[in-house]
Amino acid sequence: MKGIFSWLFPSPPSCPFCGRSRGNFFCCDCCWEELSSWRRDLHPCSLCGRLLPLGEGKLCPFCEKAPPPFIARAAGPYRGLLKELIWEFKYRGRRSLAFPLSQLLGQVLFRDLKGYRPDLLVPVPLSSQRLKVRSFNQAELLASSLALSLGLPVEPLLLRVKDTPPLVDLSPRTRKQLVQGAFRVEGKRRLEGRKILLIDDVFTTGATVGACAEALLLSGAAEVIVLTLATGIINSPPSFL
Repeated sequence: MKGIFSWLFPSPPSCPFCGRSRGNFFCCDCCWEELSSWRRDLHPCSLCGRLLPLGEGKLCPFCEKAPPPFIARAAGPYRGLLKELIWEFKYRGRRSLAFPLSQLLGQVLFRDLKGYRPDLLVPVPLSSQRLKVRSFNQAELLASSLALSLGLPVEPLLLRVKDTPPLVDLSPRTRKQLVQGAFRVEGKRRLEGRKILLIDDVFTTGATVGACAEALLLSGAAEVIVLTLATGIINSPPSFL
């Protein structure tokens, strides 16, 4: 009897982030409010996508000095609920978050990068050592989930040929030096003249995605757009930079 009742009157779909009931959106109103509330006070740098207080210029100080070879955008700042979700997904192995988190990336693509239509998605690769420890590449799971929604191919054309130590506590200059030459492209013919959407989980100084973008552009890509879940806030106390 209970099974028939459940079939006739199914429970409303639950939010993949908190478990509360949701409507037609991919998460509940409460989670969406927390994940998108940053837009009331912050806006992305027009190049690197790091967040600036509203009213400040279009470019952050870093891009004014040295424009990157890409345009980047993120779903939000690395704090609060978004930070917790990334930790659950990346370090606690909650792979079921890949699809709903990729929907956040899709929202950024359609809202902040209107009119951009990539030809294919490329995930940022992990080092062989980290892949062995973690057993999955979070960027590849995000890219695969987003590619299904967009109806586009995802190809892991980048290889990490040089292992680097964790970059979290290092300066931007040291990061850039360490990742220089760390990536190689396989299948260059598939890149020629194509628009690439490069996927990663967190944008910190941009050293890693910068090295990836340079490798892709040197191999014939027409342009590279970087899409990540989280990024930093300029002129705020760093929580992970």
